[in-house]
Amino acid sequence: MARRRNPKKDKSARRRRPTRHPSAGNQARISVETVSQLMLAASPDALPLVGVAGVWLWNLAQDAPSAAYCVAGCLTLHYALAEYGISSRIEAVILEVEGSDSHTLYGGDGPCWNSDGTFNGHTVLVVPEAGRFLDATLQQYAEVPNTERAGLLMGRLPEGVAFGAAVLPLDRGDHLVVYHPVPEEQRNAWRGPGAVAHDAKFRQAGANLAANVLDMLRLEHLRDKTLASPYPRLHRLVEALEGAESVADGHGYRFRQRGGAEVRLADIP
Repeated sequence: MARRRNPKKDKSARRRRPTRHPSAGNQARISVETVSQLMLAASPDALPLVGVAGVWLWNLAQDAPSAAYCVAGCLTLHYALAEYGISSRIEAVILEVEGSDSHTLYGGDGPCWNSDGTFNGHTVLVVPEAGRFLDATLQQYAEVPNTERAGLLMGRLPEGVAFGAAVLPLDRGDHLVVYHPVPEEQRNAWRGPGAVAHDAKFRQAGANLAANVLDMLRLEHLRDKTLASPYPRLHRLVEALEGAESVADGHGYRFRQRGGAEVRLADIP
């Protein structure tokens, strides 16, 4: 059986670090062992979602900053999933969090950018093909306990392929998270000048993250599950890189094929 490959600590695969959220009280916290366990337990359709979110959080935890901004995280994960041919969209929401003897509503007057460049509200990544949404940045809020299990939230979309209009409460045991959807015209409130200006950097970070995670998905203990997923491009990537060696350095994450040529995921049809 092939040896399990840990995510490589490649700075090029990480997101651009944003300004710290004024409410932040925790730093990102997750171990590579927890990420591996989550991936092993995931269903085929959820596996790539868990992989990119988990490895992104692990990279973040290695840097030891405060837990990341929701907009930066969602953009990086959005572009990572796009490398696998999995479409997603970022949606702004109002977030209510209760825990650690505190109860706060973020973006209660409607999600918007503050004058200091911080985002008032929250964002989630909606993945219609998987019927799920991802929230990998809850640890930025002081109400969320600083534990590994609190870092990554993946839930079923209330309406199958959309977040819908109904309030979604999720009791996580030691804290409560309530998502309040906003009118359609407010769901793109996250598209501020900072997000637009640094889009190319988020795209690059997402591409490197996707390559890092694919390196894990093609290992023996995850390969069959990956090929059982409903994502044709992900299948093609795994098959095209059979026997290829991974290369990770300051120039990004790529693969050296048997003939010596180096390719990135975007180079593979």
